[in-house]
Amino acid sequence: MRRKKIILPNEKILSLLEERIMAGEAVRLPVRGYSMSPWLLDGRDTVILHPVDPAGIVVGDVILYRWKDAFLMHRVVEIKGAHNRPACGLPEGASGGLPQYFICRGDALQTSELVPVSDVIARAGLPAHSPCTLRMRRVRGWLQRVWGLLRRVWGSVWRLLRK
Repeated sequence: MRRKKIILPNEKILSLLEERIMAGEAVRLPVRGYSMSPWLLDGRDTVILHPVDPAGIVVGDVILYRWKDAFLMHRVVEIKGAHNRPACGLPEGASGGLPQYFICRGDALQTSELVPVSDVIARAGLPAHSPCTLRMRRVRGWLQRVWGLLRRVWGSVWRLLRK
């Protein structure tokens, strides 16, 4: 028997996710959107969201955070407001103080978001992908864009020839 898939809007599910994460539970969440492509693809990948202490977030982590009336999951590319020198015993990229802001960006995007520490909800555990899988996802995305362009061009040519 197949389970029925229910898709809820971000606003409704955000409070439920936050409650469970704040209670210390890890939550599985299917990925929506293409901003983290090719690492995460819409409808294909699932992440596990873990409760997190903002002081433990390092550059390269993927975090879930509130953004306007929804939530986003992007990679931390810079940490602002903490001491810049690494503290003893912390991993590379970690800082000695509590950060004030994280600068986050989707892997497929050029723009960044300035995220206050208070808006961070969880750290995402990403699925493991081989380099071959990532390469194939990039090629597939490129081919889909080229195919879409060719279809538009062919449609225009066909309309001109029919006149």
